[in-house]
Amino acid sequence: MEQNTKRKLLSTIGFGLLFVLVFGIVLVLMISSDERWYGYLILAACAGFLITLRRMKLWHGWRVPLCWILALVIVWSGLYAGQPSMNIQPYTAMNLEQPSVPYQLLLNHVTIVDTQNGQLTSNMSILTKEGTIIDIAPAGSIKTGEDTKIVEATGKYAVPGYLNMHMHVLGDEKTPEVMSLLLANGVTGFRQMSGSADQLKAWRAGAYTSSTEEPALLAMPGDVLTPINAPTPKVAVEFVREQQKEGAGFIKAGAVTPEVFDAVQAEANKLNLAFVGHVLPDLDLKEASKNGFYSVEHFGINNGALISTSTDENNLRAEATGLPSITSNPVFVQFMKIKGVRDFVNEQVVKLAIETSGGEEDSAVLQHLIDTYSEEKAIQLAGVFVENNTWQTPTLVRMHLGLFSNDSDPTIAQGLYDLYLKLAKTYDSKGVKMMVGTDEGGGVNWRNAGNSIHQEFDELEKAGISPLHVLQMATLNGAEFLGRLDDMGTVEAGKNADLVILDANPLESVQNLHKIDAVIRAGSYHGQEELNSIKKNERPSDN
Repeated sequence: MEQNTKRKLLSTIGFGLLFVLVFGIVLVLMISSDERWYGYLILAACAGFLITLRRMKLWHGWRVPLCWILALVIVWSGLYAGQPSMNIQPYTAMNLEQPSVPYQLLLNHVTIVDTQNGQLTSNMSILTKEGTIIDIAPAGSIKTGEDTKIVEATGKYAVPGYLNMHMHVLGDEKTPEVMSLLLANGVTGFRQMSGSADQLKAWRAGAYTSSTEEPALLAMPGDVLTPINAPTPKVAVEFVREQQKEGAGFIKAGAVTPEVFDAVQAEANKLNLAFVGHVLPDLDLKEASKNGFYSVEHFGINNGALISTSTDENNLRAEATGLPSITSNPVFVQFMKIKGVRDFVNEQVVKLAIETSGGEEDSAVLQHLIDTYSEEKAIQLAGVFVENNTWQTPTLVRMHLGLFSNDSDPTIAQGLYDLYLKLAKTYDSKGVKMMVGTDEGGGVNWRNAGNSIHQEFDELEKAGISPLHVLQMATLNGAEFLGRLDDMGTVEAGKNADLVILDANPLESVQNLHKIDAVIRAGSYHGQEELNSIKKNERPSDN
């Protein structure tokens, strides 16, 4: 009797384990698959199988392992069905034509600022049509028709529209509001630093570029590379190939191991695809630059640049925290191949990275970084970047936000931030190519997304960078980085009619970049009253 009870108990436990295994994995599949009917179908099959099994009293003897085998076959089939297809068709050509408005626009008596050399040409007229600047001539010399909107701009200064080259705008519920705020603050184009296959498909079909009421999306990657979707060199290389076929404008490194980083760089070089993003502190920024890394964001992130400029660089790099070993565990790697699980976990990792600064938290180590900073090594690092044409997007506003967190030591935070300001100045003085970026987007801080570029201007001014160079970082440099000097970056005939009209000379003071009188997006004129209305409507309430 006792033996029979024990046998029934073990049988019940075994059946329960099988039930949990089958239903647990099927639920994972349901979460993970874009085609959820796979999950529902397999769930129904498993439920019927298990119910039938118990009713027919087959759960004993040699039939038990057979039932396990059948259940595992069903589970394995379901997981395989949930894998992303490797048969990705190459994207079609981009449809990114400049939008336009049904009128011509004539700006009269405006001063044009040459972003290449800082030359001012006063008392000029600018005529735009179908999203393009079609003529520039002395005021009064351009003849127009009845369909022309004429704006008197005496005392105003015309510069290209601002380019925010590090943002996370798309994919948030507040994206429409953020886009409006960007335009109201002078941003006519931006580089999105996180993407997806669906967003790439939409972009390549013409989305995010066709409105005169919003800035244009200029470049975007696929999914950011993390330990979740790029845990090993082999997986990472395949993922890079997928993104290239999907039409990624570049590949972005979030946080990957040195082995994965090197493999991705080699593959990106083969595909002639820019590799940009984060260079974790256990990687050498100089070596990354020499191997072809194209754009370093946030000074490498996690104090990577400060390690490279320390007299104790070797020890600091050796002690730098790498990624946890679980990321290369075979079980973890296989589990992360389930598309939806991978996408969900990766999305959380990316969100966490955007919201936090990461990096070393030990006060003694941080103080050691401050104490061992070497201007000579900073100049050497800048020289490597210049030699290898490695761009920088400092995002000083992000660095400041990360360093001055609620639990940070204010003295150490200020010491570190002062070094970043100093490093930005060194980069600038030695000819390192830099762009304005803020790391802003949606989320809880969405209302600041438009204004953040102006905060970045102020921080660059604190670093001692000249007004002309700040203007170039916000306009000309982004166009050069994108290989689009033919249609962006300067105010010239034939270029896109994306302009900011300023009340004061931006070459006299960085502060004058804030004094926006109007924004012109693809020839569509947005005056100060309209811009103020947009800002007012999106300002948080006093409640």
